[in-house]
Amino acid sequence: MLFLNYGGVLNVGHGLVVDNGAVTLDTGRPSFEFAPYLIDVLEPWPQVRIIVTTSWLRTLGAERTIALVPVELRRRVVGTTLNTPPRLGEIRNGSAKAMTVIRHASKNRLIKWLALDDEAWGVPIEYESYFLRTDSKTAGLAGSTQTAKAVARNLVQAMTADKSFGAAIGHWSLWSNARCRSP
Repeated sequence: MLFLNYGGVLNVGHGLVVDNGAVTLDTGRPSFEFAPYLIDVLEPWPQVRIIVTTSWLRTLGAERTIALVPVELRRRVVGTTLNTPPRLGEIRNGSAKAMTVIRHASKNRLIKWLALDDEAWGVPIEYESYFLRTDSKTAGLAGSTQTAKAVARNLVQAMTADKSFGAAIGHWSLWSNARCRSP
């Protein structure tokens, strides 16, 4: 299972709903400009499903928020964290996003999961390996070759019982060299 935030992962900037109901980014950059990178890295793992964690859910609702992503990602979506609200203390201490994901994974008895987010703050030490934080100020998911390698490596670890990375190394190397460039 992949817990997926949009802002800072699939695009750079915060989403704004404009008068006509369209979503734009405060950076002026295109929405979901880095979705192709995630589509490519997920391609070898058709079993990976997505749970959407973005704050856009609160404004747009689940159906509209999910409909915004490309179909290759949309067909993998099996849910959202909208019905796992953060607790007041988590909001106050900044750990709301991370703890919402952890509680959602726990209540659904998920064992193999990974969270991609640029706001994964306050993650308890025993859950650190489940979170991959992207850099929202650079290029989200496509920010660096290191990010690309980390996504692929963490997906292999989270989605397979086999800890050998042989087949995956070739895929992430190809992906990171051919696709992962800062804009």
